[in-house]
Amino acid sequence: MDELTLLRSTRDQTREPGTEVLERGRAALLSQIDRETPVALFTRLGDDTAFAPLKARRRRRRRTVAWAGFSALGAASATVALVATNVLGFAGWNGGADPAAASVLRSAAAAALEFSDPVVGPGQYMFIRTDGVFALTGPLEADAERIGAEGGDLDLLEYYSMLTTYHDELYVPADRSDDWVWIQCGRAPFQTFGPKSEAFAEEQEKGFFEGDSHGIRWFPGGATPGGSPGDFGGYRAGMDGQGSSADYDALPRDPRQLLDKIYELNEDAGQSRDGEALEWITTALRRGTAPADFRAALYKAAAEIPGVEITEDQATLNGTTGIAIGRVETASNTRYDIIIDPETGQFIGERQITLDGYAGMPAGTTTGWTTVTTSVVSSAPADVATCGQ
Repeated sequence: MDELTLLRSTRDQTREPGTEVLERGRAALLSQIDRETPVALFTRLGDDTAFAPLKARRRRRRRTVAWAGFSALGAASATVALVATNVLGFAGWNGGADPAAASVLRSAAAAALEFSDPVVGPGQYMFIRTDGVFALTGPLEADAERIGAEGGDLDLLEYYSMLTTYHDELYVPADRSDDWVWIQCGRAPFQTFGPKSEAFAEEQEKGFFEGDSHGIRWFPGGATPGGSPGDFGGYRAGMDGQGSSADYDALPRDPRQLLDKIYELNEDAGQSRDGEALEWITTALRRGTAPADFRAALYKAAAEIPGVEITEDQATLNGTTGIAIGRVETASNTRYDIIIDPETGQFIGERQITLDGYAGMPAGTTTGWTTVTTSVVSSAPADVATCGQ
């Protein structure tokens, strides 16, 4: 059994902290003992108490009451809390991801820093290829026309689904003030679910090469129309049309501070605060332009999100295998996963799985997935010829 498998199977209870971490914990403990003084019964602990749990975000602060009548018990409790805080961190106080998932995410964070980003030389481009599948859902044209003529509304049972392909290519120049080249390729059917779904797919395919034909566009400095330089490949900077930003230095690298910032940027979007935070992280990783230190911070921030767990030890997307880490969104009973390689820190991709099924898709169907690969190339295409490859 390899070390990573053993670590996950024991749910991170056998991990030994490093020497530096132990020394820091011991130093803090000795310092606390040196300055320890008797306290009155039921003394309220202040916010600066060394062993107070980290306050919860956006919840009313609870004051802790210390019982000093049993000195041995009080000292033991203080010792455990202090060592846990300085050696193990705050995850135990705040919940966060399942311990096994948190271990994988932190391993990926460390690996992302060890394996440096590819160097893009003068005249070269960072090539970010995105392949994926997503669901289309709707009624058959005949049903829509008939019910419309009758003045009725379509029932959800009269909706059908299909999966269709997605492929795009982004070429980011070494000098990011130059033109970024973006190629979008036309869609094609990928999977259907029975006769009605096949009929729906045939109707949808008629429009694929009308409204979704291959296309190529150029973005000077990576700026979208009305946007700022680099925002095409950046992170989601907020809701309500605030667009994107490529200013990675504006975001903290501390995982708790970064997660708080993500909550702030998301405002009240999404089915849940924690689910939307994971979606924000997924989107930032999927764009493929985040530097290694920011990817590492994103992995660590994901380890702080409650409900995140390992969903599959061997998850394969588009021929590449990694570990799937995800979270169930209870409002829609859909699971959202990211797939990573903890040994290299590589973000392989993401997927969504319906646990109930809908519009003809059975429970357990992967309703969408995306993979991202990054490399360095010497030039960018001038047309859409690569869409046929």
